[in-house]
Formats: sequence, structure tokens, C-alpha cells
Amino acid sequence: MFKGIQKVTLIDFPGVIAATLFTGGCNFRCPWCHNWGLVDPEIVEKSPELTEEEIETYFRSRAGKIGGVCITGGEPTLQGKYLNPFLFRCKDLGLKVKLDTNGYEPDILKSYIERGLLDYVAMDIKNTYEKYPVTAGLNFVDTARIERSIRIIRDSGIPHHFRTTVVPGIVDPDEISSMAKMIGEPIVLQEFRDTEREMVEEAERRG
Repeated sequence: MFKGIQKVTLIDFPGVIAATLFTGGCNFRCPWCHNWGLVDPEIVEKSPELTEEEIETYFRSRAGKIGGVCITGGEPTLQGKYLNPFLFRCKDLGLKVKLDTNGYEPDILKSYIERGLLDYVAMDIKNTYEKYPVTAGLNFVDTARIERSIRIIRDSGIPHHFRTTVVPGIVDPDEISSMAKMIGEPIVLQEFRDTEREMVEEAERRG
């Protein structure tokens, strides 16, 4: 289930010193994805997993120093009910839980919220509904599922934010206001980083 860990983060969980856990697999194929190793099925299948016991041992060793855990991916809701026991254990350890999601599994998202497993949710808004398929790298996207997740999060009463990555040539900055109206709340902008270009430039600098 878990393919990686960032042991300490000061920025992923607003106001909380946390660890970030990465799940494998995703139901989108965004062409600009920064975490392709967590999306491509062949790569995901071959990559080693962190056991929940290893993770829990680390959390216990950092008791009082880490206050939360961010569950990201990939797309964590693809783990469905199998993520529940781990989230319950996190809560038992006194950790707050933040979920990063693309919102394409609203029923799973709702189940986590109704069970009291989440303290914060960040949902990625890929684009305007008309442009969702090309942005998500799919032929078709059922945007009704996106709409439902937005409503679930807004009505949940738990802290949250909606965010979008301003990808040149895909996400039009002039349409940000339309996206904010679409969700009924302000939208947090994330800067696009061309990691492939950065790696090439770094290699060139090193000769």
C-alpha cells in the first residue's frame, strides 16, 4: 500500500509537523504528473512496499515530535476500506491525519470522513470541467464525481483547501476565477515545476 515516506515535512500539513506517506496507484494519468513512479502500474508493482509495522515503529520513535501524517500518492482513496485500520492506528497514536485526493472516489472519501479518520483534506482541482479529461490524461472524466467530492468536503466541517497546479499550456491562468466559482471557495495555486527539464539542466551544469 505504501511506497514511500518523507519522514518530516513542515509544509504538507498546515500548522502541523508531519510525516508524508505515499500510496501507489492512481485513477488519473495527468501528463505533467510529478510522481509518475507512483502512477505507472508496472513501476508501482515492482517497487518495494513499506510495511505498516515499520511505519508505526517510526511514528512511536518520534512521539511528541511529529503531530500528524499526510496520506498522498498516487491516489490514496484507491486503497478503499483497506486504509481504514491504518488510519485508526494513527489516530490511536495521537496523530492528526491529512488526506490528499483528486476527488474521483467520493464514496470512499465520505466513508473516511464519516468514520472520523480525517482532520484535514486537500483536493486537487485539475481544471475547468470542460478541460478535465485532457488535464487528467483520460478520454472521459465523470465530473459529477468531482462535484460530489467538492460538496462532501465543503459540508464536512473539517479544515480543507482546494488547489490547482498552473501547468503552462494546460491550465489557463485566466480561468482560475471560473474554477473558484466552480468549487464555491477560493482556490490555492501551486506552481508547476518542470522536473524533467530541471534534471537536464542540473546534469548540464555538472558537465
